[in-house]
Amino acid sequence: MPIQVLPDSVAARIAAGEVIERPASVVKELVENSFDAGATRIRVDLSDGGRESISVRDNGDGIEPDEVELAFERFATSKLSSDDELMGIATLGFRGEALPSIASVSIVEVQSTTSDGTVGRDLLLEFGKKRKSEQIGAPPGTSVTVRSLFQNVPARKRFLSSASGELSRVHAVLTNYAMARPDVAIEFVADGATRWATGGTGNLRDVIVTLQGAEAASLMLEVDSQPDGSEMAVSGLAGSPSLSRGNRNFISLNVNGRWFLNRRISYAVEQAYHGFLGERRFPIAALTLRIPDGDVDVNVHPTKAEVKFLREQAVFGMVQKSVRQALLDHAPIPSVIPPRAPGIIRAGGVVLPPLANPLWPNPLTPGAPPPPSVMGDHQIENDFTGPSTPRDTLPVLRLLGQAHETYLIAEGPDGLYMIDQHAAHERVIFEEIIARANASEPESQHLLVPETFELTPDQEDALMKVSDQLGQMGFVLEDFGPRTLLVRAVPRVLGDRSASKTLLEILDGVIESVAPGAWTERTYATLACHSSVTAGRRMNDDEARELLKRLEAAEQPNTCPHGRPTMIHMSETAMAREFHRT
Repeated sequence: MPIQVLPDSVAARIAAGEVIERPASVVKELVENSFDAGATRIRVDLSDGGRESISVRDNGDGIEPDEVELAFERFATSKLSSDDELMGIATLGFRGEALPSIASVSIVEVQSTTSDGTVGRDLLLEFGKKRKSEQIGAPPGTSVTVRSLFQNVPARKRFLSSASGELSRVHAVLTNYAMARPDVAIEFVADGATRWATGGTGNLRDVIVTLQGAEAASLMLEVDSQPDGSEMAVSGLAGSPSLSRGNRNFISLNVNGRWFLNRRISYAVEQAYHGFLGERRFPIAALTLRIPDGDVDVNVHPTKAEVKFLREQAVFGMVQKSVRQALLDHAPIPSVIPPRAPGIIRAGGVVLPPLANPLWPNPLTPGAPPPPSVMGDHQIENDFTGPSTPRDTLPVLRLLGQAHETYLIAEGPDGLYMIDQHAAHERVIFEEIIARANASEPESQHLLVPETFELTPDQEDALMKVSDQLGQMGFVLEDFGPRTLLVRAVPRVLGDRSASKTLLEILDGVIESVAPGAWTERTYATLACHSSVTAGRRMNDDEARELLKRLEAAEQPNTCPHGRPTMIHMSETAMAREFHRT
């Protein structure tokens, strides 16, 4: 076939495929246009998951009557005039592709009236061809209705999922934007029924109440930080560790009001929860980044879903440190709450919280909330009642005894505390190892009989990457033949534990690490675990008191390095209620 220029109709459909993939893409583009128009109220109405029709109505500035048709020309935009402006874009839309792309693969009707006008324009396009254009009287704002999406592109229409699947994707887009713009009232209607509606109060916590319920909203921690001398800032809400999920799709990020995806910045949020969450548990968060427009490139993705930052490492550090500080300042001690607490229901003998609407999973992978942690017939819940400093999270405790050679029982200012001796010792050892490493003062213990063991090729490669750091921790290692290692000394905290077993676990952690440097804290956690007192060991009173004293001095005493709680608390009020003394 000879080289030829594609017909305009074919080129338009190809271009539309880059911008418009499914109903959620249409909703995203139209809602972004509403934001840019200064709307304070937006209503999104779907039929059959958007496969039959999509309607977006706003009360924004509207379009001048003589510009409505021009808005559907390719690359027609009111938001950009030169390439010099590409690295300082403050609007959500700017390329002039959304409306013509939508119109090329659907039947579109737009009605728009400017905020200061009395007469508007009604335009009907059928797969890019004008069918009607007339004056109308309508309230200020713009209404766009999209029908028969991809009817002229059957191959693309076949790839749409079920109505419920497409509805879920639209829900994800709208919930992310509801959290990015809590100042705008958004109503989501599907097949004639209102799914949810935000109030536009400007308060993010109000949005969380709408999407997930008051209980979840009360467990969100405030994040608000601006590094000294920086033009960048981060604010929003991050979930208490008790709100963890089984996947990473519950982290909602926006920059200057633009919802975006960026794996590295999402990972910064995950890293902030290191030590607060267990393995394969992920946080929830809704964060707004304030970054100078010139430091953000929003023109790197066909659908504008991803962005790049000029100073990405600085953004990563700001997000990670800000969320981490919020957790350190406000992390609670889990409390044992009697099952009669309001809002708690029983299901098959297990105490569960009442279910609310699903939280805000990102597109494609809606996630379900995990079951709560339970202890017998009591639910472990968050006992946080207000801001505190890290030292305030753990009061001075008085040892009462040991139970099952696993738990220490102590009395505090407000009730009883049950401490997991292994988890608590892990936390203490973990922080002491880090302190010594930071001070470059490793403590080594030479082995009477050096240990040898063989490495796999992957383990050998991992050892080459981290041999210097292992030396700083107190390991003294020598080559002893092809892929064979001789261990002469180990960190003193290991005592008589197996050096080879610990090292192999550390090297496997290096292999599995998803980011440079991520293995370090995991290594410290492994050392702490192998060095700690185990469950099933009898501790005398002096040992137990010493452990409590060291735990009280820890920076983060409420969880072990792997995210498990070190203790649970039963308040004096709860005990009195259980014994019918109130």
